[in-house]
Amino acid sequence: MKATHKIVEGKTNRQLANEALKAMSLICEADCGTIHNHYELASYLMPDGRTILETIYQDGYVRFNDGWFIVEVDDYSLYVDVTGQFIKEFGVGEYEIIDTVTA
Repeated sequence: MKATHKIVEGKTNRQLANEALKAMSLICEADCGTIHNHYELASYLMPDGRTILETIYQDGYVRFNDGWFIVEVDDYSLYVDVTGQFIKEFGVGEYEIIDTVTA
């Protein structure tokens, strides 16, 4: 399980969506599909009826927390992680944080 916190300043919405999809795959330890055929965490529905990935691709911004996963993306940073509740209930064996800063 790998959490991701990266600076993504200057990326297009499509690049943000691709980065977020990779990060969601790492935190789920499962494939989350592609930008055109997504599933798992990337397919959770937002209140407006769009998926997390569609929202990032169209708006370049998302704030999502379902009590298990946190996904926050904007024009400056990307943050994908699990919540304390998730760790408490399921435990986490190996846990890494990817914090590569790219300009």
